[in-house]
Amino acid sequence: MEKPNFTGTWKFNPGKSSLQIPAPDSTIFVVKHTEPVFRLTRTHVVGDKSDTFTLDLTTDGKEVDVVQGDLHIRARAYWEGETLVFDSRVIRGEEEGNNVARYQLADTLDSFVAEEQFRSKSLNYDNLWVLERQ
Repeated sequence: MEKPNFTGTWKFNPGKSSLQIPAPDSTIFVVKHTEPVFRLTRTHVVGDKSDTFTLDLTTDGKEVDVVQGDLHIRARAYWEGETLVFDSRVIRGEEEGNNVARYQLADTLDSFVAEEQFRSKSLNYDNLWVLERQ
């Protein structure tokens, strides 16, 4: 069975999403996916502040380390059937958390859903992000 390809520019749809954190004003994901290489560039905009980071992964479960400013991420991606799972350890200062996001393409290929679960000592949330192809 062929794996889904997430390549494209994807825009957050707040009306279809369900977040337990304050929603950003806008979010754009730009994905370049040539199995097994997966590059995600994510930009959140809140007010006049923009936050962008890029993550280069392979879908074989190999862990990568990314340091951006005070943020340290150890992440890996792997397939569970047609679902692409991102499992990451996020460290910022003294705070450490675990973030797991499960990405699935819609049957129509015009949107994808990210089911996200974040757990740390001070913050726990479950989000359902719906992003639409641009």
